[in-house]
Amino acid sequence: MINIGIFSSSHKVRTDMARILLLLAAFPIAAHSGFERNGWGTRAIGLANSYVAIADDPWAVCYNPAGLAWVSSFRGAAFFSPAQFGMNELRKVSVGAAMPFAFCTAGIVIEHFGYNLYNETNAALAFGAKVNEWVSLGATTHLHRLAIERYGSSSQFILDAGGIAAVTEDIRAGWCWTNITQASIGIQPEQLPQIFSMGVCYEITGNSRLTAELEKDIRFPIIKKFGYEQQLLDMLSLQLGISDNPDKFSCGFGIRANGFEFSYAGCSHPQLGWTHQVELSVTISP
Repeated sequence: MINIGIFSSSHKVRTDMARILLLLAAFPIAAHSGFERNGWGTRAIGLANSYVAIADDPWAVCYNPAGLAWVSSFRGAAFFSPAQFGMNELRKVSVGAAMPFAFCTAGIVIEHFGYNLYNETNAALAFGAKVNEWVSLGATTHLHRLAIERYGSSSQFILDAGGIAAVTEDIRAGWCWTNITQASIGIQPEQLPQIFSMGVCYEITGNSRLTAELEKDIRFPIIKKFGYEQQLLDMLSLQLGISDNPDKFSCGFGIRANGFEFSYAGCSHPQLGWTHQVELSVTISP
């Protein structure tokens, strides 16, 4: 949860500010540095964010920068979640891109979350490279800015690192450590989430795969996540996912044609309801 004492202003809390504070207080399980995110990218969300071993698109910047090394073409994406848990104040917009170069792949993601009274902005730059044919490593640096109207704002740099290994032709294992520098934000330092994730992806066939992942925020119990993906006719992909702490169900689909893809994902929270997300992406082959 946010410790509002991190901001220096002593203005009296008015009605609209009280509303956002009540929102923050209402979801102690769902909150990290602010509100829990449902994730980045509809494919990952459809798989219940069981993505650390499979990340191979621009959103690898946020899930596991080592996954960028497996991106072979330019990819750009725009992601929109209009009302997380049905609340317009919890709007999220993200854009990302991944560009392969001779020795590595670079990725960038820019994100805005919230509205005029409470908002978080994050700009992230990442690089991923293959150590050899089977192993890749990567790192992400974030500039995270948090602002609450009449209380001020605060910014901090965050560093993530991750790796992916092709254990066999059918199995990939991945890990990511978020906020490895234990960065804090604010005048009275509030530590930003420090999370370690590790997982596997099993290719059942060339068109279907299973994923499993464990996620541990140092302040909360372990989250177990599982996903299944099926591709149909090279144009349609379907995703299903489940996770716990709290129990969630997610699903999604993507439709591809001529390098463009439109995709949707939805996820349910046992107390807070259903959240919708959409994404539009483009792939440009060399």
